[in-house]
Amino acid sequence: MRYLYLLFLFFGTSLSAQQVPIFSQLFYNKIISNPGAAGSTGLPSFTAFHRQQWVGLEGAPVTDALSFNSPLLAGRVGIGLTIANEQIGFFNSTSAQLAYAYRVPMAGGSLGIGLHGSMNRYEADLSEVRTISGSLGSTEGMMDLNYAYNLGMGAHFENERFFVGVAVPQVLDRGQANGQVRHIFANAGAVLELSPKLRMRSAGAVRLVKNAPPSMDFYLGFGFTKEARLWLGSTLRMSHTTTGLGGDALVALGQYQIAERLRAGLAYDMGLGPVRSGNAGGFELMLEYCFIKAAVPAQVLRPRYF
Repeated sequence: MRYLYLLFLFFGTSLSAQQVPIFSQLFYNKIISNPGAAGSTGLPSFTAFHRQQWVGLEGAPVTDALSFNSPLLAGRVGIGLTIANEQIGFFNSTSAQLAYAYRVPMAGGSLGIGLHGSMNRYEADLSEVRTISGSLGSTEGMMDLNYAYNLGMGAHFENERFFVGVAVPQVLDRGQANGQVRHIFANAGAVLELSPKLRMRSAGAVRLVKNAPPSMDFYLGFGFTKEARLWLGSTLRMSHTTTGLGGDALVALGQYQIAERLRAGLAYDMGLGPVRSGNAGGFELMLEYCFIKAAVPAQVLRPRYF
């Protein structure tokens, strides 16, 4: 019964509407939804995510993603590659996304105008299906649902203290046949220095998706030590829906700069909707590795807030 519940909840909403993975740590995955963010950090970097929602609930979503992005040609160009996999019950989605951005210096930072191409593969493992009367019998086994190809576009501005971006991750509206419809994502954030060893960081994100309720994230966090190596904060995620199944959550977040090249993050989601009963919430792990040139110590000393 729980598989059937997840089937109608996610296959009816996620696969027909929300096709871009959502992560709680807003600052380290902007390239997933906005190709204009490619190269915006100024350093080549790998970022890995592992996210589990509704821990303890059978068939709950599990998402893994690995991204690489880098500036090229003295920062005038940014490139990025993201590979992601999402498992929801007996449905599995695998995607690959290649991004390119042209970057223009502006206001102490740079504006990136980007495009990406994506490929998604959807499949279902029918051997895991359980109905009221039992399994599906002769139809057991892995089944390919379809492949979907799309284009995305976006713009992203970032400097040391501020960022803002807007993107349409799926320009081609392919309708209900393969569940790819247009999204509009917008986000912005800023950092304020309260003292030499304390900074405040705030951000927000809005997602507008056809056939799904709009959702919003509101984040507030604080960075400690002179180099802001430790960040602690919280995010409130809300959606405009009357069913209570929009993924509303209160999220606790922390990130720590382990070394000059390595950063780790952890997020814990406490659901605010009816699905919060019977599970232990959700968690998300993040690891980021930056390639820093040893001959340029300023790259190490300058904190990266986003």
